[in-house]
Amino acid sequence: MIKLFFTILYLGFSTYLYSQGTVIDTILTVNENLYIKDHKKQFNVKFEVSNDILQYSLPKEGVELNIKPNLNLKYAFVLSYKFASIRLGIRPRVSDEDKKNKGDSNSFRLHFKLLFDYWSHLFEYNHDRGYYVVNTKDFIPEIPKSEFRIQFPNLTTDIFSGSTTYKFNENYSVRAIESQTEIQIKSAGTIMSGINYNLYSIKGNDKIKFSEDEIIIRENYNDTQGFNVALNAGYYYTFVYQKHWYANAYLSPGMGIDFYETTSYTPDETLNRSFNDVFYSLHSGLGIGYNGKKIFFGANYANKISSEKFNENKIQLQILKNSFHIFLGYRFKAPKSVKGTIDYIEKKVPLLEEKNR
Repeated sequence: MIKLFFTILYLGFSTYLYSQGTVIDTILTVNENLYIKDHKKQFNVKFEVSNDILQYSLPKEGVELNIKPNLNLKYAFVLSYKFASIRLGIRPRVSDEDKKNKGDSNSFRLHFKLLFDYWSHLFEYNHDRGYYVVNTKDFIPEIPKSEFRIQFPNLTTDIFSGSTTYKFNENYSVRAIESQTEIQIKSAGTIMSGINYNLYSIKGNDKIKFSEDEIIIRENYNDTQGFNVALNAGYYYTFVYQKHWYANAYLSPGMGIDFYETTSYTPDETLNRSFNDVFYSLHSGLGIGYNGKKIFFGANYANKISSEKFNENKIQLQILKNSFHIFLGYRFKAPKSVKGTIDYIEKKVPLLEEKNR
């Protein structure tokens, strides 16, 4: 499984490096793009609020438990310059009462993007420990909505995600939507295709907490680890009004396969089994915003439909079907420390160096 993961990652980067080399070697003259205003050499700082929190389905006696960490919203600062964009998450504070009712979750997230003229790469790492059952009332109806939830205090998830996409129309700006290091000044659309992958591990659901003072050691439970990969292709369009106001939309169907292993623990034995599932997905989204010379802001809404079904052999990974992002940002002259670091990286890796529009 691990060998397969690194083989796919290697092939993706090889394709990217070859394509970037072709662009640099064959372009002899550079003309200004009338559809895109370049701001890559300015430093962008963006504050973002979102609800894209991973949730899971956990099998228990043939019933589906919906579980999530004790987080309602996520906050982050996104820093972007030239080809690089990094998201630094801020852990929201949880009240003592909320910790008592839903448990104490420990979360860490690192989000990194590499955005080029045609290729885009996303890498993300998510770590969460401590979950509660969202639909506790389905199992204990007498518990009021605002009170105690069933908890899995030791449940720990580690997920490394990545994606590589290619746009076919040079007049469509991915950066204008993803990092705001460009401004789409005329309406344009493009077909985009790519590959998404996830390497994940979900362990530690051996303990369950039914009340403040009652922790039960489970005799039967599963740990899961796996790798899934999906191919997708869709259409993206940005409508521009008066050069700075915009609305964008996309629709991207995909198909993938999930390879996973489960370790089943019982009082009598430990059993390892391997599985694979084919799945289909449809990603769609809408966004509106303002992308000015210095200030930019906006909101995005995303929806996911997947054919993946609840499977008692594993803990089912689910991203919220409906998620939103609200952001506000400002661009200014890049600090010397940032400019020097990126320039040094470009010098050492010439294929990363951007051509001027």
